[in-house]
Amino acid sequence: MRKDKNFAIKLRKQGKSYNEISRTLKIAKSTLSYWLRDLKLSENAESRIKGRYGIGTAKLIERNKNQTIIARERADIIIENARKEVAELKGDPLFLIGTSLYWAEGYKKGLHGSKWKCVNFTNSDPEMVQLMMKYFRTICEASDDKIRIQLIAHPNIDINKAVSFWSKLTGIPKKQFIKTSLKISTASKGKRNINTLRFGTIHIRIYSVKLFFRIMGWIEGMKKGFIRAVVYR
Repeated sequence: MRKDKNFAIKLRKQGKSYNEISRTLKIAKSTLSYWLRDLKLSENAESRIKGRYGIGTAKLIERNKNQTIIARERADIIIENARKEVAELKGDPLFLIGTSLYWAEGYKKGLHGSKWKCVNFTNSDPEMVQLMMKYFRTICEASDDKIRIQLIAHPNIDINKAVSFWSKLTGIPKKQFIKTSLKISTASKGKRNINTLRFGTIHIRIYSVKLFFRIMGWIEGMKKGFIRAVVYR
């Protein structure tokens, strides 16, 4: 038996954690796990390990809570600043149309609990997609290298042709297209062809937490400003 394995067993019996043993002996935790998997520990050793684990877990939970609070505070600041921007931006038709369309068709769950914070606009209308691409580039100032597109297509669609169509329309190179997702209509259950969406539906995604909350702020600003004034006048 290797000397370092004997030493690892000795340290484990003293109640040392895998992390501590790994640091002391410069041995991978996966190796220690293999060596020590059948080792029987005294109650005292088990107690020390569990006690140390409990403290570590408590610290980790507390740290995660603090990080969540900090992230929420940062998001609130971005949203509040974006709300204030509406007063200056509302004179731009592209801002009004783009933000309104995102309010209707864009991903918003990240504002209310979902851990995924991403700009994600879904549609199949070529003209609407063109408009939103201009909105993202001009109003949101998103660079093309940050944009990813995913095609959602029914089985009857020519995938290569569809990707080429959307790539040309959006100006986003094919290499920035995420893996295509095939979808069978629940209404037809695959019994009939779907001809209404010649090129499928696309998701335009921008992986920017800051931009996501900024757009959420714009929407909130529009809700509390002139849109409510129009609705309730």
